[in-house]
Amino acid sequence: MKYGILRAGGMARKARLMIDALYQAAPAGTGCFDRYRACEVLLVYGLGGANRHQVGLDHIKAGGRLVALDVGYWQRTGSRQRKWRVAIGGFHSPQYIMRGSSPGPARFRGAGLKVYADRGLSDGPIMLVGNAPKSNRVGAQGWSQAKSAELRSAFPGRRILYRVKPKRPGEPGVDHDGLIEGPIDEALRQVSLVVCRHSNVAVDACRLGVPVVCDDGAAAAIYPQALADHTRQPDLALRTEFLHRLAWWQWSMDEGAQFWRWLDGMLHEFQ
Repeated sequence: MKYGILRAGGMARKARLMIDALYQAAPAGTGCFDRYRACEVLLVYGLGGANRHQVGLDHIKAGGRLVALDVGYWQRTGSRQRKWRVAIGGFHSPQYIMRGSSPGPARFRGAGLKVYADRGLSDGPIMLVGNAPKSNRVGAQGWSQAKSAELRSAFPGRRILYRVKPKRPGEPGVDHDGLIEGPIDEALRQVSLVVCRHSNVAVDACRLGVPVVCDDGAAAAIYPQALADHTRQPDLALRTEFLHRLAWWQWSMDEGAQFWRWLDGMLHEFQ
């Protein structure tokens, strides 16, 4: 396959370093450019960026394939070991994650993580996860406000705790009973249900056994998308299998060569 990497302006330094590392490990003939050039498979970091989203859409419309990179599901700190998530065809790939043979637990366990028992359903507080300005620019505008109203109707009397995107402003019109802040694991232990659009918080909740309803995102591979279906939660075995698979949908700078082999295999499998 003929690959192209878009090294667009406006990316953070750590993202540029990751892009450069992937390019150095890329197959022969891979292009890396500041402005779009035609290619078979386009890799873009931060698809929600104002100067990248339309490029990705236009590439797909022209018959190309899109691979989106962004902040990882876990192991999001450090330098060369920091993980960056991968999606095929859009922001996330829930339609692909559970397909194919099981990869086993080794990669997930190598991160030092554990999958906790199901917390079960209760009438405790609900965490409503907000969206960043970047998401609001590409389709999420008004989602949090509308979802808070839907939650009031579906769960009368339940407390709604709004989690604002870290280091981002709150969204207007959200109906809630208070903010929920602090480290995500601690915050999740205070709630009985997580409701989000496509936040990584759903993956953290999966690991901790907290019920989830999500419109999209990786977790939509196993979790319900409608509040009316909130009782249809995956069991421990399915959550564990999902997380074992998801571990292969994120890569570090030091895994460049392995990443390209994996990506080539995925693109051929999911043609």
